[in-house]
Amino acid sequence: MSTYKAWIQNHVTSFDKLQISEIDIPEIQEGEILIETKSATLNFADLLLSSGLYQSNPKTPFVPGFEAAGVVKKVSKQSKFKVGDRVVGATTVFRSGRYGSFGEYCISSENLTYALPEKISFNAGAAILMSYLTSDFALVRRANIQKNDLVLINAAAGGVGISAVQLAKNYGAKVIAAVGSDEKKEFINKFTPDLVINYQKENLKEIVEQKFGRRPVDIFYDQVGGEMYESGIKLLKSEGKALIVGFASGNIPSQLLSYLLVKNITVMGVFMIDFETKNKNYLSERLEVIFNQYLNKEIEPVYKVIKFEEIVENLELIGSRKSIGRDRKSTRLNSSHSSVSRMPSSA
Repeated sequence: MSTYKAWIQNHVTSFDKLQISEIDIPEIQEGEILIETKSATLNFADLLLSSGLYQSNPKTPFVPGFEAAGVVKKVSKQSKFKVGDRVVGATTVFRSGRYGSFGEYCISSENLTYALPEKISFNAGAAILMSYLTSDFALVRRANIQKNDLVLINAAAGGVGISAVQLAKNYGAKVIAAVGSDEKKEFINKFTPDLVINYQKENLKEIVEQKFGRRPVDIFYDQVGGEMYESGIKLLKSEGKALIVGFASGNIPSQLLSYLLVKNITVMGVFMIDFETKNKNYLSERLEVIFNQYLNKEIEPVYKVIKFEEIVENLELIGSRKSIGRDRKSTRLNSSHSSVSRMPSSA
């Protein structure tokens, strides 16, 4: 049996326990696709997974990495793809699978794998996939965003936050971008939000209400949790909507039920992985819309390309909250920064 190079998690304690090893190329099950990884993204969720804090955890040893762009190497009998197709996909690590994208090969779920247009690079495809699809799903499907809605986006300089800012603006909304440093404040201004606030230095509620009036927010997009969740909730107008995208702070907030009741506020979870099995083709159709926005230069994913061997040190950067955009391993990241990491076989 052939082998391949991958980062292996032998013990679920911390990402710094990851080691590069040679392992056997796995066999796929029905509904799965074997992908030769060309680019993968690093995400904050990778930190949670390696620490045993993610919603589901694979049995050790496993290869981390939630997203990949690459070339199809093997398909199951009923697959709509064929060997050689260019694709982006969510790996089975989302469902406790063991073969993620931090290796030269990975296994993706058929229903979360999508064709990658020839005009879009593997790096850009990896950077776009989950960040922009998550934000589009949240804003369009869950919150039913409308023109002139006022949208407050927490952690707006992160990989997912940047996508939410760009898409909300594209869909005609007004955007408040909340960030945690002056550097991020300066950076996010390039995407023309209507207001940018450094919540570490400035009073979010005071500044928002001074510009837009008392409790003016239609949609609160939160991927952090903690104290910022409560601050955002209290800026929602009557019948406002809160989108719960993640808990990057590590603090899952308790609900302010009495406040939600009297203000008729709706709190919505955002998790696409089970959605596609019940709503065939919805996500693939939305991703096609997003890819067209990219080709028309209406969105601009922000990422840096790193080497396969640099994954652990860039996960550390994500954990420090100092990154902006995403990292690609040329392979990717879901934090305030995105990285794409590149696989050794395709570097």
